Amino acid sequence: MDDWIGSGLSSGLSGGFGTSVGSIFADSDPLFAKAKAAKTALKLTLKTTPSVLGPHRETAEILVAVSDGDIVSLEGILRKHPEISNAIYPEEGGLTPLIAAVVFGHTELIERILNAGADPDLADTLVFYSPLMWAIHFDNLDAVKKLLEHQADPHLTPEGQNSSPVDLVKLDKPEIYNYFQTHGLLRPVSGGADYYQEDNNFNDISSRLAQTQLSPTTVEYPSDEESVPDEDSEEYLGTDHTLVALKEFDYDSLARDEYIKFTDSDMPQLLDYMFNLRTKHTKFQHDAKYPAAILFQLLRYADQGVQSKEFTEFIFHCFITRLSSVTDTESGVYNMATFIETGGHDIVLTSYWLAVIQFLHFYLMKGHFYPKYPKFLQELIMMTRSLVVVLSFSINSRLDKLVDSCILDFTSLVDVKEVMYARDWNFYRQKKKHPNSFDDIVQMLYPPSITELMKPSPLRYLQVLGALDYVLRIHNIDNIVRMMAFSQVFYYSNATIFNKIMSSSKYCTRTKAVQIRLNLSAIEDWLRTHSFKAEKNRIGGIEALIDGTHHTINSLLKPEEGDAEHPGMDPHYLDFYYNSLYKVGKIQFNPLIELLQWLQVMSSCTDQEFLITTLNQFDDLNYYQYYKVMNKLYKYEVDEPKLPKKLREYVKQLSVQQGPAQVEASHMHYMTQTTFLTKEEYIYLNPNWIFDVALPNLAEMINRFGSGIGGVRVLRGKKYQPSLPMVLMDDVDEIIQENASARAYEVDDGNAVEVEDEDEDDDYDKDGEEARDEAERDDDSTNSEKLDTENGSDNTYHGDEIFKNVQMPDSLIHRTWTSNLASEFEENPW
Repeated sequence: MDDWIGSGLSSGLSGGFGTSVGSIFADSDPLFAKAKAAKTALKLTLKTTPSVLGPHRETAEILVAVSDGDIVSLEGILRKHPEISNAIYPEEGGLTPLIAAVVFGHTELIERILNAGADPDLADTLVFYSPLMWAIHFDNLDAVKKLLEHQADPHLTPEGQNSSPVDLVKLDKPEIYNYFQTHGLLRPVSGGADYYQEDNNFNDISSRLAQTQLSPTTVEYPSDEESVPDEDSEEYLGTDHTLVALKEFDYDSLARDEYIKFTDSDMPQLLDYMFNLRTKHTKFQHDAKYPAAILFQLLRYADQGVQSKEFTEFIFHCFITRLSSVTDTESGVYNMATFIETGGHDIVLTSYWLAVIQFLHFYLMKGHFYPKYPKFLQELIMMTRSLVVVLSFSINSRLDKLVDSCILDFTSLVDVKEVMYARDWNFYRQKKKHPNSFDDIVQMLYPPSITELMKPSPLRYLQVLGALDYVLRIHNIDNIVRMMAFSQVFYYSNATIFNKIMSSSKYCTRTKAVQIRLNLSAIEDWLRTHSFKAEKNRIGGIEALIDGTHHTINSLLKPEEGDAEHPGMDPHYLDFYYNSLYKVGKIQFNPLIELLQWLQVMSSCTDQEFLITTLNQFDDLNYYQYYKVMNKLYKYEVDEPKLPKKLREYVKQLSVQQGPAQVEASHMHYMTQTTFLTKEEYIYLNPNWIFDVALPNLAEMINRFGSGIGGVRVLRGKKYQPSLPMVLMDDVDEIIQENASARAYEVDDGNAVEVEDEDEDDDYDKDGEEARDEAERDDDSTNSEKLDTENGSDNTYHGDEIFKNVQMPDSLIHRTWTSNLASEFEENPW
């Protein structure tokens, strides 16, 4: 033990480098040198004078075994003495086996020690660092992940320390910072109960979304106003040396490493790779730009390299068809009833592919593809519309189950439960004694119990909206597309709640209307805290991308024409989606709010003048709806005055005279409910209505994912450009090389025979690459073309022109049936 202490380890060890970190810093870091010297001294003590260790011999042996990465000795000691996994040697100024594994970089041993019962938060007595703090100090992301998976607390401050693991996460450790930022670990946990803290360390988005169903008071979602640094800031991106050294993408010409050279036989494997990328490389599971970048490089090569328009369109349509199959959008027909039955789709997957379409749209605009391929723009608009519908309907299928219990039936006002109605049988019913106000005030001072929090309430409704907000943010969906998704969700929620109220007299009372309006205020509060707004530099302009092509675009939102009376209020126009999220939600919920207001004031309308004044205050209700509430649905309280009959007849007369014109002038969408006895028109809203969509224009995309106006944010432009990291380039090259090898051999009776005839495409690929290499060496493609012309050689490949003139045969080839069929069948049965 004296050798251990005398080695200098107890004098102050604050860092070390293991095998996972490498030997780059081992010689330059004195603390790691002390750790190595301490390990050598401990080994020498065990070999020469083990008696001085006394009862700590097993602890010393396991520390040496962990330091050397000896898993066999570690297993043997833990099998006999599992309690040693939490032992500290020396007791003052010592380490634990788990910390030793982290210090010396043996990540494979961390899992075994944790499974033996080691405490992932037990700090050493040397510098009072927890294992997670050591892992962050050494920039060991694998160790960080394993510790968090075993419930290590990233916000725990060890005794004797003034900092927590989160405090050590800095921008100079980009991978760990990215990991903590992505999983929401940089923010402190509200509250403080262990019940809520234990769920903050999940390492995937599915666990984060599942968390929203359990702890409504503590779940926090990323917001634009966080105190942590912006991931797209030049300061943060400047710490990534690979990004700094990356050259800017050249959209105008084919440069090396900016296109993928392939043949049509490679497409099935490349498509499989693009659609399996998020599961094959978990590091990129939420980075949607890489599938878009791969497809864009394929399209560039087909268009500019092979110069084949048909081949380029074939690649694009293969991708769209495959995406439609994966996202279940082939039919283009959507019914909310089917989504409710099936439980909806995976919102994470849908949001991911929505982001892929967004980045592909950005790259095609930058690469000037739309003037030549206007159908691509129409396909992307239709796919965006389909994905927005699937995403919103999937969220609505979850919200639909919560409408009754969390919005319509949830009651927080005591008086609402005690109201007696004229239609009800109240002979044996008595009002309950009102609870003491002092007791109510005292009860409100205490936080709600877990049981109370788990009961249906508007808070659970907001959790689903929070999940949608989270997946859209984590995939970097543009604000205009996010607004469309939220608007579609709000429209359905409004129509659903509106129709339930209009179909049941249970909710058509003034006290019930007050309670439902109070529940809706919780949604309004959520909209205020999560509000965002798309930048409004220049609205629209997508049609200008295909000017001169004589193509029209369908299902595209357009700006309002002329001077509208209330601009930005109609969801059928693009201007509406440049409002804030709070205003969009208020407009979509306005019919429901007006209905609740009408229920609250209807019985107070005593004369015709007051009635007309009241009705003129509402914009989204029609006379048919007024009359149904007045004549059939409304439930009067015992002491509530009834509406005069002449006023009901007056509203009925208005519905006959002015009702059709009022409905025609409205932008609402109605359902027609017809039965054998009654025909109700323009009463219920159509919840399945699907709005058109719009894609961001080039200026908006550059402001969001490019270098910005003036090109001052160069690193952000590099981050989102269609360049591929080395690991993805290697994977793609491996796929293409394997296919090339397979094409180079034919299988004949089990023997591989090399093909002598080369494919014409392969010949072109070689000639084309030689020409590009020559152009890069000379840096003058024009001179190269002139040189080829002077020599009389024409190496230009004309793509599909070899198939444009096909000469039909003069006669048909047919079998001579007069031959000996029996003998030929014996020779060749096929």
